[in-house]
Amino acid sequence: MARTSRTATSALVVLAVLGCMTALYLLRSILIPIALALLLACLFSPVTTAMRRVLKLNATGAAVLLFFLTGLIGLYVISLTTESLIQASETLSSDVKEMAGEMSRRVDDAYRDHPILRGVLPDPHTINVLGDMNAFLIQGLRKSFSDLTYVLIEGFVVLILVLFLLAEGEMLAPKVIRLFTPTVGDLESAERTLKSITHKVRAFLMARTLINLGLGMVLSVSLWLMGVHYALVLGLIAAVTNYVPYVGQIVGGSIPVVLTLGQTGSLGSAILVAAVFTAIVGLEGYVVTPYIMGRSLDLNGTTVLITCLFWGFLWGLVGLILAMPITASIKLILEEIPDMRPWADLMSQERSDPRLERMNAQAAIETDRETSRLAESVEIFPR
Repeated sequence: MARTSRTATSALVVLAVLGCMTALYLLRSILIPIALALLLACLFSPVTTAMRRVLKLNATGAAVLLFFLTGLIGLYVISLTTESLIQASETLSSDVKEMAGEMSRRVDDAYRDHPILRGVLPDPHTINVLGDMNAFLIQGLRKSFSDLTYVLIEGFVVLILVLFLLAEGEMLAPKVIRLFTPTVGDLESAERTLKSITHKVRAFLMARTLINLGLGMVLSVSLWLMGVHYALVLGLIAAVTNYVPYVGQIVGGSIPVVLTLGQTGSLGSAILVAAVFTAIVGLEGYVVTPYIMGRSLDLNGTTVLITCLFWGFLWGLVGLILAMPITASIKLILEEIPDMRPWADLMSQERSDPRLERMNAQAAIETDRETSRLAESVEIFPR
């Protein structure tokens, strides 16, 4: 009977997980703007608080002012990047063809001078075919610019949601807490937990965003000084892709290397760009990020990759960008719930949590006591 009950419970858990995944996938057009709005509201909350204190505004006035400032800055950045993207779509296809032709000629020369390399290096015809295919795909980017209108509309909707969350956050938060807490004691504990989680998530988002913006600015200036085209766009791409661990850094670094190789035809220039990008990312990853963020939100590599695959599958590119903020938020929530701390410890990069060790030791003691009582009962009441 007990085994049947455990099996039924496990089946219900599996069905609930699959149901949640299906809902996240089917409702992604609704949930993605909501997730973006919640993260942006958490990020911009200190700004509206400072506006209210300095400018003597109420919550609605500060939110409206921030909305207009964010909209103006966003339109300016979008205009700059769109102009660069249009220019890139006009010249990048020819750059890719030229780069493929140059690589094909060099491989031909290597075959002629060193025939032994014929089974090692790729076929020149294959290189030309790949260059033509990629050039054709890049030309298709110009047709996809019509989708920017949809992106702008969705971004405007997200900003509207952020406006209402910032203006009504103080009113909505207690109501949401009361909706899930039946008693007064639970209400106070939930309020403390929500404030702690919000503070930690905000600190993480602010630190991660500032680090990524700094990385993008440094990379843009470095590429501009080296004469690489579209330095601003490449820096912005690196800043956005840096939200995606491991894979994002590879993508953000490979694009300027390929562009440099196509623009100059010089392998040395491409290697120099790769070296500069590696140095910048290394400085960010091993010095800046540990100094600013510490190890409080460290996630182990397995958790990072699984969550990137999970959210990337459900929400695409936006899911990859949001994977780390969402996972960090979930880890913080699990840390605040005593029964869920083992899951937070499983996601952590640290070896073990002392609190969990004490809990496990206490559980082991209780298990030993229960085993002893059972053994004594068997001796007292033999079959």
